[in-house]
Amino acid sequence: MKKLSVFILLVFIATLAFAQNKKNRDVIYLKNGSIIRGRIIEQVPDKSVKIETANKNVFVYKANEIKKIIFEPPKSNFRLFPDSASHRGYKAIIETGYGIGLGDNGMGRVNLNIINGYQFNQYFSMGFGTGLRYYFDSQSVLVPFFADFRGYFMNSKKFSPYVSLDIGYSFDATNNFEGVGVLVNPSVGTAYKISDQFILNLGVGYEMQGMKSYENNLSENEDNFSHAININAGISFFLSKHNK
Repeated sequence: MKKLSVFILLVFIATLAFAQNKKNRDVIYLKNGSIIRGRIIEQVPDKSVKIETANKNVFVYKANEIKKIIFEPPKSNFRLFPDSASHRGYKAIIETGYGIGLGDNGMGRVNLNIINGYQFNQYFSMGFGTGLRYYFDSQSVLVPFFADFRGYFMNSKKFSPYVSLDIGYSFDATNNFEGVGVLVNPSVGTAYKISDQFILNLGVGYEMQGMKSYENNLSENEDNFSHAININAGISFFLSKHNK
């Protein structure tokens, strides 16, 4: 279990190891009513100011032409997801939740998913993930490896309904990582924008985990599925290349 904890921690750190640096813009208000935005590259107190605009034009203004100078953060063109093919980017998802067991083989479980993926456009992303499943009844820990597919129905500034499908295979960390069975988890949910880089995901899924059973007169090689309704909450971290 110690090695497993270290492994999950390293994956978690790698997922969070990104950032975007955004600089403030300089804004010059002229007495004639003009407004110039850019980056001040030279300033002589009480004499002149030189500013470079986003399109690389350079202007020089005398002090007596300037009404005021302020600094403002750049306006974000962020939507829930990029609205142009040139704005594709890396996306990481961290989710946790609880599974309510269903049927004879259903078992309550706590879920953790860590997914690294790519947003191809505003409607589709794909990634690969791992995580943990702790089963209360058997006190076992499964480690799944899976592909994650997500489709979004709209690209508003605040939220979008989505569907997702996870398909993979799980291993038993409490039994020498022995293979356990196929994992299938279709889900539906809603993604909410909480900042330019972070999206809150709330979803409900139907998880089917294949498990070899040696009970109820089943043959050794016969596989059963453990079914559960999963209620998940998570955060998406989005990093894209925005062209100004």
